[in-house]
Amino acid sequence: MLIDIVAPIVVYFILHSLGVGDVLALTIGGMVTAINALVGTVRRRRLDSIGLLVLAEIALSIALLLITQDPRILLIKPSFYVGFAAIYAFATCLVGKPIGFEGAKPIATKGDPERLAAYERAWERSPQFRRTERVITAAWGVAFLADSLLRVLVVYSFSANQVGESLLLSQGPGIVLIGAALLFTRWRVPIIRTIVDAQQEQLAKERAVRISGLPA
Repeated sequence: MLIDIVAPIVVYFILHSLGVGDVLALTIGGMVTAINALVGTVRRRRLDSIGLLVLAEIALSIALLLITQDPRILLIKPSFYVGFAAIYAFATCLVGKPIGFEGAKPIATKGDPERLAAYERAWERSPQFRRTERVITAAWGVAFLADSLLRVLVVYSFSANQVGESLLLSQGPGIVLIGAALLFTRWRVPIIRTIVDAQQEQLAKERAVRISGLPA
């Protein structure tokens, strides 16, 4: 997150101070975020939805560089992806497993196979766990959607010549909203942890019964 928020701003101001035009400086700054996401795709060793989104962002950045001289178009470009992320988050709350469940899995299980089994089992057996995961994911969807809309409003409240001001201030709503989503997630985490702990204890008891050969 820090890379995605800070790096484009720093790159823009450095390039702008060297005389690079607003549109090109913003495009190069945006590429830093794309490269960061691309590295994550390479580490995962698979082209998933995030990887496809990165490719789309790179293609859109190049297209916008060729067809527009209005830097505000580039400033609101993240709104398209954040808005898509919001829609995707809401969709996963209704169909399949929410993206919050999948995204938190490495953090919640920390590579422990037993914890992973308990985490998966909590989804299968606990309505409260499923509801909490969906609520957390929906909260992130609301934050993303609000950020997407507010970014556009902030950017277009400035003229095309006030790139520096709009670049800085357009980050504000996202920082506040993501911070709020993080706090909300932190508030709900104990519920998830308690349920997963209970499932892990139950799995341990069942394994002990199987080893001992005694009836459950």
